[in-house]
Amino acid sequence: GVVPSVIRVKDTDKMIVRTTTIASFGSVPIKAEGADAAFDELAQGYDKAYQPDTYELGFKTSKEALDDEQEEVVSDAGRALGQSMDFTYNTDHANLYNDGFTSTTGSPDTVAIFSASHPLIGGGNGSNTLATAADLSVQSMRDLMNVVADTVDDAGKLLHWRAKILLVPYELSWLAKELVRSTGKPGTADNDINAFQDDDLRVVAWPYLTDADAWFLLDEPANHNLRSYWREKPNILHDWNFISSTMLVKARARWIRSWSDYKRVAGSPGA
Repeated sequence: GVVPSVIRVKDTDKMIVRTTTIASFGSVPIKAEGADAAFDELAQGYDKAYQPDTYELGFKTSKEALDDEQEEVVSDAGRALGQSMDFTYNTDHANLYNDGFTSTTGSPDTVAIFSASHPLIGGGNGSNTLATAADLSVQSMRDLMNVVADTVDDAGKLLHWRAKILLVPYELSWLAKELVRSTGKPGTADNDINAFQDDDLRVVAWPYLTDADAWFLLDEPANHNLRSYWREKPNILHDWNFISSTMLVKARARWIRSWSDYKRVAGSPGA
């Protein structure tokens, strides 16, 4: 599935997972011979707590229906239940991106994931979006890559991260592939090279992204802090009601997704 390629997915056996960021240190000063080394304060960044939610949905069927099944209706219903769980899981995780320009729910730093006003612990603001929202194009890709290149940590030092993934809704998948895979510069008959080829971007198209204009640049999931925790992976459970002779079937899972830090992801909602 797409989720593990755009969100850091981990298992947990804890009721609550707590993360915290470190606000980093300043630049390293010159030390004179024989002088004491300078020491900086280890400043804490932002805290985030992840408490898994429980998801369940079921159906019931009579023993007669099971005994007399001819066209695998009950089996198909079980598969449909699994598909509903898969749909819910993808929809919930995609909403990190779908709501990422507006929602501050669960935000560790009080602003949306994709914002030009992330407060830095050391003062000032950081950005992971364009100053003026723009649709996906050669120029907007350049502009957002410049935002990526200018990302600083909480002490104001350059972070030096580079995008590895271009995440788009399915409607933009063809344009995204043209931008990163074309031999020549996209959208022109000139013989200019396609400079994006050197960036080795991998296009990921996700139908669960609901805004056909929004697009994102991401580091590999192991390096960024859009996170998801499995507390209980999907199970199909069965039980009998002795009195009514009906079988109860339900799908159950527990997970939580959110984010701990905005750095190493960037995006534009489109114009």
